[in-house]
Amino acid sequence: MDIDRKEFAKTVGIVYQPPRDSISHRFTVFEAIAEPLRIQGVFDDRSPERIEDALREVQLPTDEYFMRKYPHEMSGGELQRVAIARALILAPDLLIADESTSFLDPSVQAKVLRLLLDLQNERGISMLFVTHDIGVARKMSDRIAVLHDGRIVENAPAHRVIASPVHPSTKQLIGVARGEG
Repeated sequence: MDIDRKEFAKTVGIVYQPPRDSISHRFTVFEAIAEPLRIQGVFDDRSPERIEDALREVQLPTDEYFMRKYPHEMSGGELQRVAIARALILAPDLLIADESTSFLDPSVQAKVLRLLLDLQNERGISMLFVTHDIGVARKMSDRIAVLHDGRIVENAPAHRVIASPVHPSTKQLIGVARGEG
């Protein structure tokens, strides 16, 4: 099956880990969020307004000073929010968040997780949240799939995976989360 990369990018937004590696250090905030629009050939007169809306949606300033900032001028939490805005600018049906909070300190991590859940509910999009932290997975997920050696070894509603893990890998993840391993 041939997948058209442009079509895929319209329907799937990806937040990579860590954002300092996924957003060019040469891009300003505005340029980073505008890039998907430009690649898709849909950057137009309304794009600056769409970019401001995306920044508001991820709870970041929309003033010119902030939009001219470069990645090295932002905190990890700010940069992660820019990465989220960038992933959502094309209004995808699915958001993939790959270890998107693993590098953040706990208080910022909690805020970004709350933001992702709020955005998911407000936009009505599906989210695939990739993490090694089973505690975070429990908070973020209706359903958890556990992978071991690249294969799904457990896939069930989150509460069931946490309460009654079946596979040894799942038991180990839960044990680590509880401080047992």
